[in-house]
Amino acid sequence: MIIYGTKIISDIKFKTKLFENGDYIHTIKLSSDIPYKIKDQLLCGTYLHTTHKHKIYLYTNHDLKKEFQHKEPICYEIENKLRFYWYFGTFEIHYELLNISQKEFEFWFIHTFLSFFLSIEKHFVLLHGSAIEIKNKAILFLAPYKSGKSTLTYYMTQQHEHKLITDDILPTFIQNNQIIAVPSHPHSRPHRGFWKLGYHIKQTTSKFKPLSSVYILDNTNTNITTIKEIKGIEKFILTKKNSVIYTLPNIKLDHEKYLGKILNTIPFFKINRPWGKKYIPQTYDAILKHQQTQN
Repeated sequence: MIIYGTKIISDIKFKTKLFENGDYIHTIKLSSDIPYKIKDQLLCGTYLHTTHKHKIYLYTNHDLKKEFQHKEPICYEIENKLRFYWYFGTFEIHYELLNISQKEFEFWFIHTFLSFFLSIEKHFVLLHGSAIEIKNKAILFLAPYKSGKSTLTYYMTQQHEHKLITDDILPTFIQNNQIIAVPSHPHSRPHRGFWKLGYHIKQTTSKFKPLSSVYILDNTNTNITTIKEIKGIEKFILTKKNSVIYTLPNIKLDHEKYLGKILNTIPFFKINRPWGKKYIPQTYDAILKHQQTQN
């Protein structure tokens, strides 16, 4: 199976519908065979954040303000649920089930842990946003949490003209001076169901796509949808505000440097659109018309 541009070879068969074929860069082995003594090597721990009503902790053998070194032990813990162990710079992840069903395990691995692993290991730079394919190019939507970007991309996949790239987290990398968008998994959560990846979407792509445009969604008090290009300091502030996922010092610094490359490579636009599901078709039409002017 392929998730976030990464081929996963697992000793547990996943029931979730995922890509069986497609583009990928890395191959990771997922195993319940925990390395001998790795737990004894974990000397430091810190609270990261709380998600889905569970606290997330990270354990290592050094101060987290410092850069990770090759083969340093790491543990990512979902409180009272699950732990993942690995040695930094390697491609084998080990899991320990605490009090969890397989369905929950798959959710935590796909939705929460794997994106963190790929980010901390610097395999990809991850952006918090939804992305759709329009005419073989990736279009990224950035917006605050619960602001309608997933609902918009879900609506677009239902028009049978566009393919979903990601509903929530977009892995990216640079190739030949292009920002490349990496599909996440074939699910969408337009209404944010708890403990679910969302609806399985047939209109998806498992292929890498060049990132063509970025739209930042904003609300307006009028019934009119407008799109304008943004530049300069506004471009940087809005992008940083709406795209950063992890705040660990060594990840955040690299992320901000990378944002600078994106800002200098891809056009950014701000969409002011009325709030509400009934206005989604209007926003969709405005985006399609605007994209025609970009080709």
